[in-house]
Amino acid sequence: MAKSKWTDSASVNEVLSRVEKLKLKAGQQCGQIITKKSFKSAFNSNGFDNYLMLLKELVRFDSEVPDAVKEQILHDAIWHAADMEQLQSGFIGGQIKRLEAEYLAQITKKYYLITAVSITGLKNKRMIKTPKSVITISKHFPKKFKNSYDFQQVQSMYPRINQKCYSWVTIEVCAKCVHAATELALEQLDYWRGIFNIFFNRNYTRTSFRKPAPINKITKYPYHSLHMENGDKASPFYWFDPNFSYETSSLDVSQSYDQAKSFYQKKSTDIDICGSRNFFIEILNRYCSSLDTSDMNSSFLAMWSLLESLTFTGKENYHVTIARTLILFKDKFQLSLELEILRKKRNMAIHNGRQFKEAEKYAYQLMNIIHEYIFFLIGAIRKSKSTEQLESVLDLPPDKAKLLKARQQLEGEIEKLDLLNSLIKIED
Repeated sequence: MAKSKWTDSASVNEVLSRVEKLKLKAGQQCGQIITKKSFKSAFNSNGFDNYLMLLKELVRFDSEVPDAVKEQILHDAIWHAADMEQLQSGFIGGQIKRLEAEYLAQITKKYYLITAVSITGLKNKRMIKTPKSVITISKHFPKKFKNSYDFQQVQSMYPRINQKCYSWVTIEVCAKCVHAATELALEQLDYWRGIFNIFFNRNYTRTSFRKPAPINKITKYPYHSLHMENGDKASPFYWFDPNFSYETSSLDVSQSYDQAKSFYQKKSTDIDICGSRNFFIEILNRYCSSLDTSDMNSSFLAMWSLLESLTFTGKENYHVTIARTLILFKDKFQLSLELEILRKKRNMAIHNGRQFKEAEKYAYQLMNIIHEYIFFLIGAIRKSKSTEQLESVLDLPPDKAKLLKARQQLEGEIEKLDLLNSLIKIED
């Protein structure tokens, strides 16, 4: 019985008992029937999809399994169990374990995601290496993929898009399947975009008098197409950007690209040295997602959530977020007042569901605080033995007199220990 695949066996058993009640007997009819190709079982649709969604969240999958594959594995396991009259947690857990192992045993191969970013002014191709990809940027569409790329579909979906505002991007990754390749490619693109956007967004603010553009200077094209090494499409599907806004304007990098790239290389190297690459990949992906939307309230709320993650607030209250943010800023009085205002705005938006006109201004204010905190954390994590140690350090009072008093107390305790050790023999 593969109990290790379930996070809550009692809940799984209850959900499966409900799924079993939805299974149709031979010849039984209902309003809407759900079937699956290659399997003979059928289910009443009433609540079925919700039950499978719950079950997916109750499975402990390997971190390498992409979300779409998790869903496919669970569905195949459920239908196989139904065909075998074995809708039980042990049998299904065993099937999930087997299917997951088969997926993880697959050999990786090269994939190429074709998309674009909102920059102009590049005369030549530019290549960027990220931790797990190679990104090529060009003003010309890559010839290798021209015959298989569906230009007509893009035009029909986004008729107002101005291609002159974008440069084409090819992201090369190695992955086990199309879903993993797409997830990885977009993750690595946002890692690069995150650092580049910090370079262009830093110390910047604005006030919009009409519908605002996204805060990010470099935004993603709304349509992403995955291809094989020979140029053919890797999948009949396409992926799209849910945050896409027509208000996006292009950024001319003809005079600033090299400086931005140097900034990227320096920060990316520092992230590698600090040993917390995955943490910062997630942070930079969230940073990009937060600032890709033209909804300034959403950007503001997402920025506050990001600050909570950067300060390791966890289940602590906002006092911890504010106190740990203040530690690296000189003017603690002013910033403390600003953070309290930002907190109140955040609570108003969360608890009352209210929108506020100053959202753009406060989103920029919070963004610039986050920039400094990201830089601070890159160095702080490198110097710390663990996250737990760093959290404890961030909770110390940033006051010289208080720190001196604490040091004197500790030195006094160490003197006592040294004296004790010199007077008597301490048994092992």
